Amino acid sequence: MTQNPAQDFASRLDIIQHLALLGDALQNIDFGQEQAEAVLVPRPRNPWKLTVLDPQRVLRERRIQAIPRDATHIAICIDGGWAIETSGLLQGDAQSVSGALDSLATAADAFEEIYGQLIAAALEAGLPTIVCTLVPARHAEASHQRVAATALAIFNDRILRRAFAAGLSIVELRLVCDEDGDYASETLLSHAGVRKVANVARSALYEISREPGRTRVYF
Repeated sequence: MTQNPAQDFASRLDIIQHLALLGDALQNIDFGQEQAEAVLVPRPRNPWKLTVLDPQRVLRERRIQAIPRDATHIAICIDGGWAIETSGLLQGDAQSVSGALDSLATAADAFEEIYGQLIAAALEAGLPTIVCTLVPARHAEASHQRVAATALAIFNDRILRRAFAAGLSIVELRLVCDEDGDYASETLLSHAGVRKVANVARSALYEISREPGRTRVYF
């Protein structure tokens, strides 16, 4: 029996042909001489394309205009652990607990505003979309690790709140990147860690493409 066009379209919804990545999660990963696509998804069933869009570019180009017209799927993923470390938020000596929390909350407010606009762009594009939580750092010093994880939780709470409100599914990277081998350094993922994330994200995109309409958490 010949498949009609509608059936053919439905059967291809789960095929990622062009992924638009909104965020800077890959900018600090050394892919060597390989293309990012080959590192993220070795030997794919179907050829695919990756376009990485810096959050500021998405905001500057009025959201949806920054997303390629031929994109088939969207992932929102920001390198939050690295960003928090380099921001200096964790380096200063707070005069009080309330002062430290206020500084973190102010930074989280700015972060949430940007993240909310990225979600708005994805919703406007109307493509299958996943949201990734921030990858935790993996510090050798226990006290530093506790402080970093606590700060990250505040930012991740903002991501979860925005994702639930938008009805988007979530890849919980705190549960995905849970082994020493997932990290190349204290704040950067290894190739193995990046592929681990890519595998979970790809499975999530396949599933929400086939069965849209409800928020799920993947890890």
